[in-house]
Amino acid sequence: MSACFECGQCCQYFRVSFYHAEVDGNGLGVVPESMVTQLSPHLVCMKGTELGGGKCVALAYSSAEGYRCSIYEKRPTPCREFNIVNDDGQINPDCQKLRASIGLPVVSVDSKAGS
Repeated sequence: MSACFECGQCCQYFRVSFYHAEVDGNGLGVVPESMVTQLSPHLVCMKGTELGGGKCVALAYSSAEGYRCSIYEKRPTPCREFNIVNDDGQINPDCQKLRASIGLPVVSVDSKAGS
């Protein structure tokens, strides 16, 4: 199982804001309009994350599968760009800090299998 599925903290900590064209019905957007809050004429965020420190409306949890994004294939750019492993192959330090904040062990490059 991916380390992400036991954590889900990135979806419960950051404000997930992005350009409004990513919303369904705006240009080529696919993020469901019902799941966003308008912040400015050109900026929206995922509901629940408006102030940071809140759970994203798209985050789902079950004891069998752990944390999952209910709109994974339609998630916005910030979610697509936040990964457990950075482009340089190193574990994302923000991910490590969030895991540590809830008492989860750090992830090593060798243990990231399934992510």
